Amino acid sequence: LVGEHQLPFHAGKTASSVVKMHGDLRHEENIVVTKKDYDEFMTKYPVVATHLSAMLITRTPLYIGYSLSDPDFLHIQEVVRSRLGEFERMSYALVFDSSDLARQEAFSRHVHLISLASEDKALAVAELFESIQQHLDAMAGTSLRASRPDVFETIEPEIMQQAVALGSNTGILDITSRLCFVLMPFGEKFDVVYRTLIAPSVEDAGLTVMRADEMTTPGFILEQIRSAIQQARLCIVDVTGANPNVLYELGFAQASGKPVVMIAESADSAPFNIASQRILVYGATPSESRSGLEGAIRTVLSEERLTEAKTLFKAKQYRGVIAAAAVVLENELRGLLVDRPVRGIERMGLGQMLREIVRRRLVPQPMHSKLRQVVEIRNQAVHNLDEPDRATAAVMIEVACEFLKNVRKSS
Repeated sequence: LVGEHQLPFHAGKTASSVVKMHGDLRHEENIVVTKKDYDEFMTKYPVVATHLSAMLITRTPLYIGYSLSDPDFLHIQEVVRSRLGEFERMSYALVFDSSDLARQEAFSRHVHLISLASEDKALAVAELFESIQQHLDAMAGTSLRASRPDVFETIEPEIMQQAVALGSNTGILDITSRLCFVLMPFGEKFDVVYRTLIAPSVEDAGLTVMRADEMTTPGFILEQIRSAIQQARLCIVDVTGANPNVLYELGFAQASGKPVVMIAESADSAPFNIASQRILVYGATPSESRSGLEGAIRTVLSEERLTEAKTLFKAKQYRGVIAAAAVVLENELRGLLVDRPVRGIERMGLGQMLREIVRRRLVPQPMHSKLRQVVEIRNQAVHNLDEPDRATAAVMIEVACEFLKNVRKSS
């Protein structure tokens, strides 16, 4: 936005706007460069001044790469301050190596200086915004979990913050979640796929299915989708038609290390850059592909998670090892119960399923004590900030491998 004539075309909340107070080289008639230009700014551009005043009144400013000494902007601030007094919003500014005196003086003017070390300015700013994003992710994740206590196990805020910061290396978000988040286009055709194929397949796996249009809490939808992907144990993605929103969300899920099952109406509908990956084709009658999707979900939550656990073990990410192996065992134990009438199986955790399986004698006696040990290790990893050791993680992999090799094969 350069000059006053462009302000009426402001896009509002649907876009970000850059207000060039002092013009640019393509609008030389608006360039402010001489002392006279600065002195006459408020008289020559009162609408620009009004627009910026309104932003300072209704929004919280964050100044980046700004000296806080521009005379025109300072004059606008003074006008706002003279009218609002103590009700003026606090402003924030990124600065480097500011003194205590400078911070106190700025604070008295409702400007909070965020002082960073200047050894590597670019790195310092990048780390600051990364920490802010992690904090926002943790807050969004906590909010999502609080809204669906039936889907998520409660974890302490410190552990949530740590899990978000380390991402898939901890696995804490996965292991304490029964959410399967579905990324797909919207429309009647896709509603049929969701109801007849995805939802029943996910429910058979003991998970709760959710799409973006089923998220009812207030907030910014993109951040809510981001949070749901992070907090899900599994994502199912329908890549039919190469919908750009779905592909963006798929990219975030894969970059986050989230287990993903991709489906499509036909092999030709997948974009070329993911066509080489494993995609379940469901065709014109989605419900007929249930067995295929159920098998894909089981593979992702069992064999592939066990492979992930072994990789994390080599990387010495022992909490992640425990979480991945626990997901494998929970999935396998549920598989033993799914064909038998068990009340509330969809809400059962690892320990509850183990008690039911022991009661029904569905696994050999020697496995009972090993599985009880697994439950204890899993709970310690979820609810204790102390990093697990190598031996504990090795027990989880050993029991998971033995279960898949012997118990599942015999059953």
